[in-house]
Amino acid sequence: MIFIYVKRTCYFMKTYISLAGFDTSQILSLVVKYGLEEGDKIILIRPEDEKDERSASTVQAVKDLAKQIDRSINIDVHRVNHRNFDSMLLSLIELIKNTPGQIIANISGGPREIFLAYTIACLSQSHKITTATNFSDIDRTMNEINLVNIIYRLDKKEKNILEEICQENFLTINQLASNLQISESTASRHVSKLEKRGALKVKQKGKIKEVKITLTGKILLNNPVE
Repeated sequence: MIFIYVKRTCYFMKTYISLAGFDTSQILSLVVKYGLEEGDKIILIRPEDEKDERSASTVQAVKDLAKQIDRSINIDVHRVNHRNFDSMLLSLIELIKNTPGQIIANISGGPREIFLAYTIACLSQSHKITTATNFSDIDRTMNEINLVNIIYRLDKKEKNILEEICQENFLTINQLASNLQISESTASRHVSKLEKRGALKVKQKGKIKEVKITLTGKILLNNPVE
């Protein structure tokens, strides 16, 4: 296989983010289609705890490929805890959210436990992704896919409420109103709305309502405000 490398003096750096299985075919397909140039980056997603030597061979093969093109190309491995879905999902959201420049996200391959979390992360951060791809198991071709925006966007007041509850783990309606310096009726109204969205969980303890943030709420906090 021959790779043509053309150096540019000015362009937006690309970052490939992809699940990594035990072969490099999908990574090779990405590189052939979109190119790999000086300053670009490849991030491979793998579990924290793995003993199969084939995964190390895959990572090394990608590193060798990058070196053949340009030694300035960075290859990173983003490790996730596949035994904890919540932390894995939030870790992948943060990865996409904090990656600058053009992002090419390959949503296929890799361990099934991670695939679901990565798909949700990509959907929740669709505004950050320049191009999304999927590799067909049926005809072995790579296709571009359009990521739909299925995530609800918070307004500023809702975001303030979620941030406050997230910092404290849980709060009562009274405490929330006091912390944000708003009326209890206003706090209660927003909490009720966010509960219907699945962003908060409200538990009644006698006459007191305790409010906790859910995984959905934490995901929403990573999205742009309306």
